Amino acid sequence: MAYKDALSAGKMAARIYNREDNIYKQSIIKEILDMYAKEIYKAMMDGERVQISKVGTITPEVKTREAFNLPLCNRGGGNPPFTKIRISRNWAIKENMDRQLLQNMDNGIYGLAKTPFSRKQMDIMKKCGYIPVDAEVPGNVDLPEDIMEDSEDMEETEE
Repeated sequence: MAYKDALSAGKMAARIYNREDNIYKQSIIKEILDMYAKEIYKAMMDGERVQISKVGTITPEVKTREAFNLPLCNRGGGNPPFTKIRISRNWAIKENMDRQLLQNMDNGIYGLAKTPFSRKQMDIMKKCGYIPVDAEVPGNVDLPEDIMEDSEDMEETEE
């Protein structure tokens, strides 16, 4: 499943290596992907916004907890500032992913190829009439029940 079998640099290098238009060794491809990941890491550590072409943007944020004139609690030294990452996908990939999802649903595939709907999501889709009442969750689905898609916002956030 998507959550257990994530796409690593090695797996991505293998995919690129197996493309018809590839002319590079798999080890070279993996080294380049590792360098790219290290540069993204450095940029994030410096607070830079990272734009990944045709995919989206990763934006680091610094946050402070608002005390609302209440005493700080939960930490020995108060509540120190912290960081978050906001991830947003670009419009083209959003539209293509949504189109693929709807096409999959028309073909009886409930979700994306490696990210099917959870049982809870299936129930919601049945109640809304998007899928037949007798549709079943694939047997090998082992996803958390609380995964819900974001609304139609252009920007999605990882909390």
